[in-house]
Amino acid sequence: MNTIRLIVDSVKQETRDTSTFYLRPADGQKVVYEAGQFITLIFNHHHEEITRSYSLSSSPDEEWLSITVKRIQNGEISRYMLAHVKAGDELTAIQPAGRFVLPAEGQPRQLIYFAAGSGIVPIYAQLKHALRTKLDLQFTLVYSSQSNNDIIFRSSLDEMVAKYPDRLSVKYMISDEANRLNNLMLEKLVNQLTNKHYQDTLFYICGPFPYMRMVQFALHYMGVSADNIRKENFVLETIPVTSSITNFPPRKMRIYFKNEWHDLQAGENQSILQAALQNNIPLPYSCRSGACSACFARCTQGKVEVVSYEVLTPEDIKNGYILTCTGHPLTDDVEIRFS
Repeated sequence: MNTIRLIVDSVKQETRDTSTFYLRPADGQKVVYEAGQFITLIFNHHHEEITRSYSLSSSPDEEWLSITVKRIQNGEISRYMLAHVKAGDELTAIQPAGRFVLPAEGQPRQLIYFAAGSGIVPIYAQLKHALRTKLDLQFTLVYSSQSNNDIIFRSSLDEMVAKYPDRLSVKYMISDEANRLNNLMLEKLVNQLTNKHYQDTLFYICGPFPYMRMVQFALHYMGVSADNIRKENFVLETIPVTSSITNFPPRKMRIYFKNEWHDLQAGENQSILQAALQNNIPLPYSCRSGACSACFARCTQGKVEVVSYEVLTPEDIKNGYILTCTGHPLTDDVEIRFS
């Protein structure tokens, strides 16, 4: 894996359980990324290597990187970050990755964001970048929080609304005030914003799994195409184990990585990523459960079954893209390419 060393320049407390860590590259070289992507930090914790992915709250046009970390119940690493990491500390990270990014030119010009809790982080980065650089995009943010004191980036979001009133509107949903987003409220709001022309809008979702599932199901029920929905899981402290009733026999495959071909065999029920790491091929990865896109690659020959793919869009799948952490070769002629 390509790693970078980052120095913590400063730490800013955002809410009672959330802080932003401002990071500068130790070698002084600017890190290239897209708004909405994440970085994966590598920790040696209790003599064990542990990785955790955190969305970048910074925009590519800003000087330094920043990540915003929320304390998660029983979250060992988030507790460690908030209690012990301070200015001057050095962190090791994998280069930014992720598919939760702004649309390409020519795609729908209206974006509706649904965020809950720390799910605001990659959306905040996108809004900062797009409002400064992509002048033809229109945004609506529906942001759910437990209380007013739990709203992350509240002052910055309000400043953006004041500066760009014709391009950004924000609706805060506060659970403690009996103002919790539900499917009926969502449908009414979306219909008002789109006049039921869903094909002209992209919907971005980020937050805890139950929240994302509710929003996604509501949009599907309304007839919104899966091609118009983008989603990103917030940081997972406990990584679920992917299970499948399918038995995958050993298969030969080829992987093109860092301008070199590698011929290897995946053992029985071994994922492409597991087989590569076992053969000392340092493919990128993070969650290992199909919940992020750090291991994103393309199958250019043969057949691969991906048993869990939270972040792949129908267009990705149509074009042969896979996740190696939950992908299994089905034939002996599989070729995988990393760009």
